[in-house]
Amino acid sequence: MKHTQRLGYQRLAEVLMERGLVEAQAVRDALEMGQRGSLPFPEALVSASLVADWELSRIVCEVFNLPFLPVEIADPDPAARQGLDEGFLQEHGLVPLSRYGNILTVAMPAVVPAEILSQVGAGSNLAISPVVGTVRTNRRWIEEHLSPQGPLPSEVDLSDMAAEGEDGEWANIFDEGDAAVQLELTDEADDETGLSLDTGEESLTLDLGEGDDGEAQSIQLDLGDDTQNA
Repeated sequence: MKHTQRLGYQRLAEVLMERGLVEAQAVRDALEMGQRGSLPFPEALVSASLVADWELSRIVCEVFNLPFLPVEIADPDPAARQGLDEGFLQEHGLVPLSRYGNILTVAMPAVVPAEILSQVGAGSNLAISPVVGTVRTNRRWIEEHLSPQGPLPSEVDLSDMAAEGEDGEWANIFDEGDAAVQLELTDEADDETGLSLDTGEESLTLDLGEGDDGEAQSIQLDLGDDTQNA
């Protein structure tokens, strides 16, 4: 753990100012954000576009003499995070890459302080071996693997909804709507033609509406004998 004993934001901040990469006031503001816990120092730098993500990682590798191993290259082993506090990993942007015996390799979002790394294996005999990742690639991996979300409404399987509708309330709603439309179409057809049917046991009456003289007109057909013979 020789490397982690000197890992910290302050040294990185000094190098950024010495090289003229970031103005002193901007560095101080970013450090204050990290101290307040609102946003870690490297993430504040990248989010504010003060330093490019990959450039920041390159500088960390130079300053702390650590290897660069982003998650796209490392392909994290799911077994590496078993038993770890995933909430802690999300908070600090850490991605467990692999385990070899009691050695746990962890990709940092550029860099995290040594005291934070020491807490990753708290309560276990794990020795943490840090490597340098990037802010955005770490966060992207965390969002995909440690923060699962339900499917968006557009991704819901419509076939499942249809299956429920066949036996549930959805089918009743569609049946009632279909019946209402058919009734409305029938009423409109009667209004347009002026025809209606009135059937009895032995007669059929056709209502023809009003004639030119304004009087109702109809035709009555006697179906008594013919219907029985048929």
